[in-house]
Amino acid sequence: MNDLQLTLCDKPARSFDLTPLTPTALAGKSVDELKRLRLRYGRQRVALGDFFSVTENKSSGLHLKGINEHCHRIGQGLKAGTIRVTGTVGDELGREMRGGIVAVKGNAGDGVGAGMIGGHIAVSGVAGDCVGGLVPGATRGMNDGLIQIGKSTGARTGERMRRGLIIVAEDTGVQTGARMIAGTVIVLGTCGPQVGISMRRGSILLAEAPLTMTPTFNDCGEFELSIIPIIRHYVGGFSKKLARNLSIFRYTRRWCGDIAYGGKGELLIAAQRL
Repeated sequence: MNDLQLTLCDKPARSFDLTPLTPTALAGKSVDELKRLRLRYGRQRVALGDFFSVTENKSSGLHLKGINEHCHRIGQGLKAGTIRVTGTVGDELGREMRGGIVAVKGNAGDGVGAGMIGGHIAVSGVAGDCVGGLVPGATRGMNDGLIQIGKSTGARTGERMRRGLIIVAEDTGVQTGARMIAGTVIVLGTCGPQVGISMRRGSILLAEAPLTMTPTFNDCGEFELSIIPIIRHYVGGFSKKLARNLSIFRYTRRWCGDIAYGGKGELLIAAQRL
C-alpha cells in the first residue's frame, strides 16, 4: 500500500464512524477506490470522497488530518500498522484494538482503548471518561496493551481493566481504577475521590495522595519498589521524559484494598524524599 494522508475537508455535523479506515483495510486500493469507500454517517452511508481528500504521504502508515469530535471509532479493531491523527477525535478511539499504534495530536472523547487487547494508544491532550474501560455488554475492560494520555482524563479511568498499562501525565477524575481486575494505572497528577473502589487486584500508582482515601483500604506502610526500574525501562522505549518522571515512585506508601472485594489490589502513593 502507498502511504496515505486523508484530510477531512467537509466537517461532519453528526456521528461519523471511521472504523473502516485502517492501514490493512486500505491496502492495495487505488485513490478512486478509496474515494468510493462507504462510511456510516449518522443513519446514512456516504462515500469517503464526499468528506476527505486523498493524497500520498511520505510518512509511514495512515495519517488522518483535520479530524473533529464527530469522528468516532478511529482505529477500532486495529491489528497492525500505524494511524496518526491530527485534531480532536470523538469516542471509542482504538476500541478493541489488537495491535499496532494509534497516535493522536490533540484531544479524545470517551472510551479510549475500550476493550483493547493489544497495541499502543497515545493521546497528546486530554481524554474523556472510561479510558481503558468496557464496551457495551462486556464484563471486562482493557485486557492488554498500553494507553498513554498526555494531559488529563475523566471519570472511571481503567474501569474493570484486566491487564495492560495506562499512564496519565496529569489528573484523573472520580473512581480511577474502579472495579479493576488486574493491570496497572499510573497517575502523575491528582485523582478524584473513590480511587480504586471495588477493585479486586491490580496496582494504581499515584504521584499525589487523594484528598479523601477510599475507606475500605488499609495503610500497609512504606516500601521501596523493585518493579519501578522495570516499568521505567519499558516506558523509556517510547518516552525517556516519562520514564524519568516515574522515578518518584521508587519509595511509595502502600494501601491495600478494596477490602470489601478481597483486598488484593493496591494504591501506591509516591513518598516524597529530600
